[in-house]
Amino acid sequence: MIEIRELQQGDADSVLALDQEIRGPDRSLTWDQYVGRVLQIVALDSLEYAPWGCFVAVDQEREGEIIAFLMSERQSSSYGLPPGVRIVAMAVHPDYRRQGVGSKLVSALTAKAKADGVTSMFSVLLDEDERDASFLERNGFSSAQFKVFTKDI
Repeated sequence: MIEIRELQQGDADSVLALDQEIRGPDRSLTWDQYVGRVLQIVALDSLEYAPWGCFVAVDQEREGEIIAFLMSERQSSSYGLPPGVRIVAMAVHPDYRRQGVGSKLVSALTAKAKADGVTSMFSVLLDEDERDASFLERNGFSSAQFKVFTKDI
């Protein structure tokens, strides 16, 4: 049985191990700035409250093993987006994909956001992230009208 719960003290090593199994050791700047910092906080002995909007999926039939996670943050208006919740990182173990685990994580975040009066959620993807874009669309997200311009120097 799969259970969705908030990220708890002691989950950091399992989340990091799952992510490294899926993505490898290289992470984006977002990972270093946000997710790595959240995991450091979760590892503290003095943690009283879970970080806002961070959830894990655990398989009770595998002794509560963490098989997926979602991390988000509340944001004020930025990049022309309305204030809301930004999904920063999400991963589901390959053995559990296409079973609704990711959707359950998004539903948990949606319920938390609604309960706290948040009215907008978003995620930022690279163009080549078609699988992730399809997942978000299946979960009620729609593509925003943004263009990103870069210049190599």
